[in-house]
Amino acid sequence: MKQTIKNLVLSNKRKRSGSALVLIVLVMLISLAIGTGLLAMGTNMRISSMRKVQDISARSAADAGIEHAVQTINDAVDEGHWSSSVSPNYENVWLYDDDTYYSVKSTYSASDGYQIESVGKYKNQTHAVSATLRLKGLFENAIMCRNGITLKGGTVISSIDSDVSMDPDDTDEKVVIGTNSIGADLITLNNGVTVDGDVVVGVGGDTDTVIKDLGATVGEKYSLTSSFDFPPVSPPSFWWPNTSIGVKKGEKKIGEWWCDYPAVGRFDKIDLSNGTTLRVVGNCTLYVTGDVDMGQSSEILLEAGASLTIYLDGDWISDNNSGINYTATDTSSFTLYGTGSAGQKIDLKAKSDFYGSIYAPDADLTIYSGGDLYGAFVADNFELKNPARFYYDAALQSVKVSDEGARYVISRWNEQ
Repeated sequence: MKQTIKNLVLSNKRKRSGSALVLIVLVMLISLAIGTGLLAMGTNMRISSMRKVQDISARSAADAGIEHAVQTINDAVDEGHWSSSVSPNYENVWLYDDDTYYSVKSTYSASDGYQIESVGKYKNQTHAVSATLRLKGLFENAIMCRNGITLKGGTVISSIDSDVSMDPDDTDEKVVIGTNSIGADLITLNNGVTVDGDVVVGVGGDTDTVIKDLGATVGEKYSLTSSFDFPPVSPPSFWWPNTSIGVKKGEKKIGEWWCDYPAVGRFDKIDLSNGTTLRVVGNCTLYVTGDVDMGQSSEILLEAGASLTIYLDGDWISDNNSGINYTATDTSSFTLYGTGSAGQKIDLKAKSDFYGSIYAPDADLTIYSGGDLYGAFVADNFELKNPARFYYDAALQSVKVSDEGARYVISRWNEQ
């Protein structure tokens, strides 16, 4: 009996040992399977991560190729030797290590502009990017400032296209006014202001904070997705006659060989005494290193077919009832470039309607209008001192390579 019980105990022990062994083997097999799966997953994740890194590097290389081409084109524009034959093409340009390259092909046509294709390569990964460039000028918007804009109540801002007509009904161009900054109350729209378009603020700005709306009627309000560009403008390298333009009494003329002053040149200042006139009879380009000082009731009068472009280092000072007058309706007839240092002051008056554009991104620009305004304005700070109708001329968006501040920018972008 005792032997039988002993045998049963030994048999149970063997069974339990065998079951434990099976369980241990099963656990080991499961652990091996899980480990193998995790190892495979980790390997796949590492491979995927490596591919993503390689793709990002290839994409960065392709982007660098586009930027290189755009810079090459704009360098040619800035240096004055651009032609339609300027079409950058690069083959396997080394970027930042032995395995990163880009290749670029570009074509140009007068109708479509530039078409650029760039292929970036990193190790075994490639990435292709294509871009279309367009020519951009200084006056893309109606009013654009680094900082503040103040519009008097009753001001109406809409658009025309002088290439079509001077009738606002003949264009559907939406105007844009705005600031590059995000400070509080930088844009003041007084009661009764109407903007037939949008008001924009700097990147990341809160429109309710930046725009002080006291009862204006506008389209959309939004922040820019990228900062507005204010390209630098340098005065021409004129050295002659390096004297002053002065009218002490009556009238003097500028623009033709028989006039009192040449059409092109460098001048210390323009000084008009009370009640005098400077008559522009030709196409004039002036670099004024000092101030423009217009005495009471004086005027700069542009005859039909004449134009006046001024690069101004100093301030523009206008006494009561002085201003610019026109005998034609052409927004390209007057252009002022503020080339002075930060804090430049430009106080401009027009006795009647004003036609022209002002680019002075470092200046405080104040407009006193005796009539309607036609053109575009760029300044550090802009103030319209009296209510007026301001018509942004969409024709200013059509520029030539030779125009001041023109440069090629990306208008469309596609990744493959």
